[in-house]
Amino acid sequence: MLTSFFGNSKSINYILLAAALPLVLGLRFWVTFSGLPSFMQVLELIGQSVLLIFSLLLLDFVIRKNKLTQPNTYGLWWFFCGIVAAVEPGNLLQALVLTLSLLSLRRMMSLANEQNLEKKIFDAALWIFMVSMFYPWFLWMILALYMAVAQLNQIAWRYYIIPLFSALCLGLILAGVVALYPEITAAVPGGDTLVSLELEPLNWSWPKPIWLQLGLAAGALLLVTTLVRLPLAYKEGTTMRQGHFQWVWRVLIMVLVLAGFSLDQKTEVFIWLVLPLTSILYANSLELKQPSWMREFLAFLPLVMPLAQLLLK
Repeated sequence: MLTSFFGNSKSINYILLAAALPLVLGLRFWVTFSGLPSFMQVLELIGQSVLLIFSLLLLDFVIRKNKLTQPNTYGLWWFFCGIVAAVEPGNLLQALVLTLSLLSLRRMMSLANEQNLEKKIFDAALWIFMVSMFYPWFLWMILALYMAVAQLNQIAWRYYIIPLFSALCLGLILAGVVALYPEITAAVPGGDTLVSLELEPLNWSWPKPIWLQLGLAAGALLLVTTLVRLPLAYKEGTTMRQGHFQWVWRVLIMVLVLAGFSLDQKTEVFIWLVLPLTSILYANSLELKQPSWMREFLAFLPLVMPLAQLLLK
């Protein structure tokens, strides 16, 4: 049933997911706060829904542009279920950073076609540094950018220093803004990190929410199974697609480790990094040859995350 619906990329697929997103967020708000939202909270939910729908379409663009899957919406279905389970209703910053994260992933994955490389590397680094101003741990994604650069056929030393110019440009802009408006660091949530950063001790821990445990475990399972099955299934595929898989696997390993060592932002790591990467692997897993009952079972699995979030605390 679900496989026949999400097994194609018709307009109705996008319309249904886009329409369901604000409805589910509204339901989650009502369940969480046991009441109807105020006018300002309604505006926050609308703004959050717009950003999340844009992120949904942006992820679909990344998948289509780089030909990471066949024409289907399996990946969006996985992404949708993870989003409605993970996001905090009305949290605009969380939705905005997801958009910025996807913009950086878009630029990094498009490096494989080896066109306009300098501009793409600059843009990817710029998005990463922008997020890192509020969440310093996101700087680890610079390593993911260098992984993508290292896979290029035409490697030049200048590609490795371009991110430094992105940081310099953003730093100059930030210094100018802070000089003109010193109060901005207090007005912006998390703005104090723009001035000073504190190092946190490394300590591996397992997330407390059951839905997040299931989501991260599913990400690790997708990593292991696709590492084994996809190379066999696509051994005659294009070199570019194989390169994309290798990059996704490496970055996913890094972000899963990052989630394990994160003290209080495991949910953010899951939303901004684990979900987009595992969406690609999930869609490719469903495309593999397997019994129809197994494919249908896998199509229903993403529903476990929102159901666990709703029913199990």
